[in-house]
Amino acid sequence: MTDKKWRDNNPEEYKRQKLKAAAAKRDMDNFQFFNSKMSQLRSRSKEEDRECTVDAKYLKSIFPQDKRCPIFKTLFKVGKGNGKPKSTDVSPSIDRIDNTLGYIQGNIQWVSMRANMIMYNATPDEVMAVGFYHYQTYKKSKEQHETL
Repeated sequence: MTDKKWRDNNPEEYKRQKLKAAAAKRDMDNFQFFNSKMSQLRSRSKEEDRECTVDAKYLKSIFPQDKRCPIFKTLFKVGKGNGKPKSTDVSPSIDRIDNTLGYIQGNIQWVSMRANMIMYNATPDEVMAVGFYHYQTYKKSKEQHETL
């Protein structure tokens, strides 16, 4: 029996298996989570013409044991949309430390999607400059509003 015939003859079982596979991709304790991330990395590295020499085993080895973003200390959580993993601000994301290099050992780290988006395509000096500026203007704004 072909896969399509089996799916047509067993729609409930097919749906159950798809949901189970999707859940495994969201489960940070399941190696399938790291395989799924590795697949995404390979695709992205091809699109961006970047080197990618890491594997799922390496991704798992550098994953924070406490399952928290090392920057914000928030607990990682993978969202769900249409039964598939969906990125949220607190989803685990792979960050390239030096954006000029590829996905290679020593150049990637796990951070939250929010932290990664803040650092996206910026140098550490640029991130610090934006942070310092924002902190100063925020503080000034708060002071002005407290005197009103």
